[in-house]
Amino acid sequence: MDTAVIRAINRLWLEVYPGLARQAADLCPQPPRRILEVGCFSGGTGLELLRLFPHSRLAVAQEISELAETFFADWPIDAAAGSRIDIRPTPLVPLALPDAAFDLVVCRGVFFFLDEKAGLLAEMHRVLAPGGVCFAGGGFGSHTPRAVIDPIADESRRLNYELGKKVVSPEEFRAMLDRNGIRADLVHDGGLWALMKK
Repeated sequence: MDTAVIRAINRLWLEVYPGLARQAADLCPQPPRRILEVGCFSGGTGLELLRLFPHSRLAVAQEISELAETFFADWPIDAAAGSRIDIRPTPLVPLALPDAAFDLVVCRGVFFFLDEKAGLLAEMHRVLAPGGVCFAGGGFGSHTPRAVIDPIADESRRLNYELGKKVVSPEEFRAMLDRNGIRADLVHDGGLWALMKK
């Protein structure tokens, strides 16, 4: 994937990440101590989650080494938050992470990475701790106001298609999950998301 386009999308979405973080946070039955954000669009949502959960730590599973090296160049980050972040260069399937290690796992743009076996979703479930929540999918999120979405929607769509965005219907997503024995609820609020619990 073109790292320049990925960074352009991430910069474009700076004002979206607080809403995505708030939606993920609302799903947590208790404050997560260990948060994992997965994929090349990671960073913004994770940082916002650290602001919401000041006692949490964030791991970022990043498969593109160039992005990992310049990971937070586009995000304002203070030293206190920076000390709670761990960048983990790893393939997405399998994730080079231990079982049951995270209380909250999030992935925006998961449809870029799904194959017929839904391996990434299975891996995110594997690293989820008992009582944890995984929120993976795509969309602007339920808490992002139209005043943020409308000015960037067309450019975001263009850049995502330039990267090779896959359009997956709710029915196709449900069928993929069922075929692979992945238990998840579909969330349609603010996009299309899989909500997995352990």
